[in-house]
Amino acid sequence: MDYPCLDAACSAPVEGEPALILCFAHGRALSQLRAIPREGLLIGRTEVVFDDAFRDAEMSLRHAKVHPAGKGRFALTNLSEQPGTRVNGSLVHGEHLLEPGDVIRAGETLMIYTRSTQLRPGPVEPLGNSDVMRAVQRSIQSVASRRHTVVITGQTGTGKEVVARMIHDRSGRSGPFVAVNCSTFTEALLPSELFGHVRGAFTGAVAEHPGLFRAARGGTLLLDELADIPMSVQSSLLRVLEAQEVRPVGGTRDVGIDVRVIATVNTEIRDLVASGKFRADLYARLAQWTVRLPRLAERREDIPFLVGTLLARADGAGRRISADLGEALLVHDWPLNVRGLLNILSIAVVSTEGTDCPLALTSEVLTALWATRKLDVDLSDSPAEAARATLDADELHELMVQFKGHVAAAGRHVGMTRSKLYRLLEAHGMEPSAFRESLSRPQGGQASAWEDGMARSKPPLSGGSAPVWQHRPAAPKVRPLHSS
Repeated sequence: MDYPCLDAACSAPVEGEPALILCFAHGRALSQLRAIPREGLLIGRTEVVFDDAFRDAEMSLRHAKVHPAGKGRFALTNLSEQPGTRVNGSLVHGEHLLEPGDVIRAGETLMIYTRSTQLRPGPVEPLGNSDVMRAVQRSIQSVASRRHTVVITGQTGTGKEVVARMIHDRSGRSGPFVAVNCSTFTEALLPSELFGHVRGAFTGAVAEHPGLFRAARGGTLLLDELADIPMSVQSSLLRVLEAQEVRPVGGTRDVGIDVRVIATVNTEIRDLVASGKFRADLYARLAQWTVRLPRLAERREDIPFLVGTLLARADGAGRRISADLGEALLVHDWPLNVRGLLNILSIAVVSTEGTDCPLALTSEVLTALWATRKLDVDLSDSPAEAARATLDADELHELMVQFKGHVAAAGRHVGMTRSKLYRLLEAHGMEPSAFRESLSRPQGGQASAWEDGMARSKPPLSGGSAPVWQHRPAAPKVRPLHSS
């Protein structure tokens, strides 16, 4: 069941305007947005694209240009021989057709290309300022003051409990916010924890226990990991929600309750219903309103805001971010989402020597980033997506020839995200621009992306053509996409 759209702003899809978002500059996390004019714009050291000139010592006076590419799209052309311009971690040779979410690095400055429906910055929202998170904010505001039960879906680390607390805080309910992780209790203990028990109800029940429903009287009860509630308990939960009464384990009398229930799950409940793991009637009762949280990789423009917020929790409040680290943060796929970002920032704070220098892309950070890249396949949304992430070198080469090096179009063809396809290409030492028939490399031999972009900042940790934060000891063996 999709939640209804009560806000007029989301009554119909709106084609966003092309824009650039300034994410990191001079070591600071920023969030400035500039609409791209029809004629395009020039990126250069003294150019005023955002609030002020770039003034980036590593940026050329005429570093790159963003220009129309037909059919309402824009392309980026590199104008600088050294250090060059990178998109999604790869050096641009000639022209690159921009896709929303592309991460652009010019000198030490990092930007994201987007198509935004919110071209006026406005106040920074608690969850982020991207279009998708503004929609989440509207959804929260629409349901907060109502009595509806709410289901919050999203991958691990996307902030489901944070959203639940926001709904409670804005609900006007005077009672407490009580959270319980349903996966931590056995089938025998969960009813007692939720509904309470009377003295002598079972061995060890030496005193009456009110249970969490009564503990949350007048407030909100969060059922975290809803999918882990056993089928035998689901029928009791349905009765409680319908009657607003609980009967303690071992008791004979019902007790009235006044509780707003919010549930979180890391998959769609309707999929659990279809597989027979969740009661359809309970699903219908719970999903009166659904808030779906996007993956962090789907809202990269919020990463600078999140970095500023999370650094305080990582004992690094006010610390600057090196361009290499900033680029790695923006391009990473974040299978653990915001929780994973906090982990990486914590490692960067501890592993960077000194407190006055910017947080660096240390070997410890690199190790942690690569360790979570495997999770990107393990935690993929479906087995089919995991299978698609295992194209071998021959298939990748054939795919690039077919689509003439255009990664976004190739990714759509095989059902793979652009960032994953870029990573596979880099792991096999393939440069997408080499397959573009209309482009040619500069005379004299262009330096590799890693040599251009990373050598000026630190010595290599391993050889190859990709930036240092994308290297790994050896490419894994992968299965072909097609078995025949």
